[in-house]
Amino acid sequence: MQKFKFKDLLPALILALICGTCVFLLAGTYSLTKNEIAKQEEEGALERKRTIFPDARSFDPLQLSDDIKTDLETKGILPDEIFFAHDDQGKVLGYVFVNTGFGYAGNIVTTTGIDPEGKIVMVIATAASDTPKLGKEVEGRPFLDGFTGLSTDKEIVLNKDVSAVSGATISSRAATGCINRAREAYLELKERGLV
Repeated sequence: MQKFKFKDLLPALILALICGTCVFLLAGTYSLTKNEIAKQEEEGALERKRTIFPDARSFDPLQLSDDIKTDLETKGILPDEIFFAHDDQGKVLGYVFVNTGFGYAGNIVTTTGIDPEGKIVMVIATAASDTPKLGKEVEGRPFLDGFTGLSTDKEIVLNKDVSAVSGATISSRAATGCINRAREAYLELKERGLV
């Protein structure tokens, strides 16, 4: 039987030290940059809302009661966020619904603007983690402009009301699903007199 020697353990200790140092450096980098990343995400979200409602001077969040949140969640239509778009006189220009769905390879986030008459003003989608040149194509105006002007009164059907992105049917379906959930949430909140 061979006798244990410290030098046999040395490579494993060096590797553990290197791994520990890397983890420490990554954690430090994250803690240094997380506030800046959050700030950039917040600025990006505000820019999307301003693109949809350029005349708006404020975007005020709609606070929902726990009962309403539970009801919308049970129906599968609870948005991530809802905002009122107000002009400088305080008049409601419309509503902004932010929804998330899973595309082919990652999350798709839609920001849907709906006017007080129930028409879709504009949709902006971000698919940062979806497949480049396929799933990310749902971010393009050719696809998203198909939703502009559609009524919230009826379900939006892919390849009937709006054409899917060629080669990105799963991501197109995910984006359309997000927009339909925004539409349904709008109708539910309108029926309750909240929008």
